[in-house]
Amino acid sequence: ADPAVLALENARLFNETKEALERQTATSGVLEVISSSVADTAPVFEKILQNCQRLFASFRVSITLVDDDGLVHMNADLGGSPEFNESISSYYPRPLGETLQGAAIRERRVLHYPDVVNGPDVPEALRLLMQRAGNFSLLIAPMVWEGRGIGALVVSRKPPVAFSDKEIALLKTFSDQAVIAIQNARLFNETKEALERQTATAEVLSVISSSVSDTAP
Repeated sequence: ADPAVLALENARLFNETKEALERQTATSGVLEVISSSVADTAPVFEKILQNCQRLFASFRVSITLVDDDGLVHMNADLGGSPEFNESISSYYPRPLGETLQGAAIRERRVLHYPDVVNGPDVPEALRLLMQRAGNFSLLIAPMVWEGRGIGALVVSRKPPVAFSDKEIALLKTFSDQAVIAIQNARLFNETKEALERQTATAEVLSVISSSVSDTAP
């Protein structure tokens, strides 16, 4: 019996170490893409979606963003089925206050629904929407920057299996990395635009100084 216990413990430690290494490798991979794609969020979002689908055995994973008018839009997604994706796509755009993303942002936490059709505390609108698409488990991680909700990372899994605390924490890490990518791109583009304006005005001033007697240039 003692060797059997030792074998079980060795297997458990091996699997835990392997899972931790996979999570660390995945998050490091996203950071690497962030550093090499400052001006564009698309490669970062793609890497995050791929990692989520692989590590969570996801049915579908998506990134939704909130525009300046407070509407939630589907920005990027991976997986699903034609029927499921059609059902979800028809749901957007939608006011933030009418969505689960809005609830996750408002509560500043990852929302977890292990069974969206039969589980307790599932919003009725979600239950009805998902009855047409088939049952699954759902995670929604808010994306918040300086107190303002800018989007959410959403993961669904079929058949419905509850997500572990480690999976929930990992999804929160991915959502935070998505926020970094968005802000990097915003700052890069704002800096680029400011530089273009500064260059344009400097060029005009240069022509003014060299063409005092003629306005045509």
